[in-house]
Amino acid sequence: MDTTMRLKTIAKVILFLSLGLFLVSRLSNGTLSFYIHPRFNPLTAVAALTFIFIGLIYAYQHRQIILTGADEHDHDHHGHDHDHGHSHDLSWLALGILAIPVLLGAMVQPKPLGAAALGNREINTGLLASAPAPSGSQLAVIPTAGERNILDWLYLFRASPDIAAFNGEPVHVIGFVYRDDRFAADEFMVSRFTVSCCVADAAPIGLIVRWPHAPELAADQWVEVTGTFLAGAFNGNEMPLLIADEVVITDAPAQPYLYQ
Repeated sequence: MDTTMRLKTIAKVILFLSLGLFLVSRLSNGTLSFYIHPRFNPLTAVAALTFIFIGLIYAYQHRQIILTGADEHDHDHHGHDHDHGHSHDLSWLALGILAIPVLLGAMVQPKPLGAAALGNREINTGLLASAPAPSGSQLAVIPTAGERNILDWLYLFRASPDIAAFNGEPVHVIGFVYRDDRFAADEFMVSRFTVSCCVADAAPIGLIVRWPHAPELAADQWVEVTGTFLAGAFNGNEMPLLIADEVVITDAPAQPYLYQ
């Protein structure tokens, strides 16, 4: 048994265990939700345990190679012509490709999508025509005013196209600050991303906020906005505007996305 094969065997054991432990770490610290919907957590846990199990079994089956570099076949089949070659073994290139997710996960700090990701996406700013169409079950579980998140409000806007019907409704929402050339000096959007499956289908949504101190807010800052709605217009479109009484800088929530 040559040194190369021994190193490959050890590398495969490390790779399987690393993939499993990597997924376990992302599950345990909650950052897996930065990439996929939490409903997939049980499947991810099964995958993680499977990787760890395969790594341990493979290490046990090839313990002689790992510990001494000697293949058990070398001792049991002298004089036989048949080949116990390892043509089925993964190449170094294949092992390297499989290791990329673990290496990137270790090197790149996990973080949710923010204002920088809005540049090339169509943003739902509360326009009634483009708000998500709510189902009856979605409307049934929407909390009372003051406890609703941004997605809850967009569902209600779509269900009740009379924008004046929301005048005076109390609002308390959390999101990050977004602003572009369409916004007046006293305006910004309090924003979140919605996720159905994973970040590949993430869609930005938001409410237009009017607040005299809006220029003091930096893009991507997470804020809690408290105020009331007033029928108004933004970028030529009629919609409820959030007239802020208070805007408080806060930390990003443990679950930065809103899930559909």
